[in-house]
Amino acid sequence: MVRSWVPAVLFGSLLLSATARAELFEYGPALCGDTVNFYCLEVGNTIIHQEVKLKDGSTITREKKTLETWETLFPDETEREIVKRINRRNTPLYRKQKIAVPCDMAGKTYMDFSPFPLKIEPPGEKLLVWDPALLAYGAYDPEGNLVRWGPGAGGKDYCQDVERGCRTVTGEFRIIKIGGPYYRSGKYPVDCVGKQCALMPYAMFFKSGYAFHAGRVPG
Repeated sequence: MVRSWVPAVLFGSLLLSATARAELFEYGPALCGDTVNFYCLEVGNTIIHQEVKLKDGSTITREKKTLETWETLFPDETEREIVKRINRRNTPLYRKQKIAVPCDMAGKTYMDFSPFPLKIEPPGEKLLVWDPALLAYGAYDPEGNLVRWGPGAGGKDYCQDVERGCRTVTGEFRIIKIGGPYYRSGKYPVDCVGKQCALMPYAMFFKSGYAFHAGRVPG
């Protein structure tokens, strides 16, 4: 089941909130006001050292300014995953972007920062929950244990290509079709053909024209 709520989605069924919508705002900076648990970083330049080989065969080291990346800011993979999920981001950083960083990540994983409860009443089947207010989804096993959570964006008030609103439908649904890792839309962008159409990895359709799928969307 899939639930979308004010909270929510079930892998077999889906529940989507009556106010499900995606707003273009930065989720991470909103956490910066919680100075007890988070601090804020502003993305800038970093200095890297490059070895350059000269014509005479010798080498020199030159400094080069380059934009900071997730990898340069958070070399530890576990901490990087925590910060990316908290900021609802899987896209490259940009200059002067603000990101929230937990004050304490020692010995923790992204599951320790879940916006969803780690345990719910056993649903009896796999359950996928999407909460538009949190810009996040949570996946539960039949026993009610949270097994994974991550960023999740919904529709918008207006989509330029179709010239109308394209909010995510709300309610409780069941998954009716699942696509593979290279599944593509058959409709969007409008008039697309073949590889011109939007990639929708692992699309899980729960209503005609609507699917929960992987993608690179900032939150």
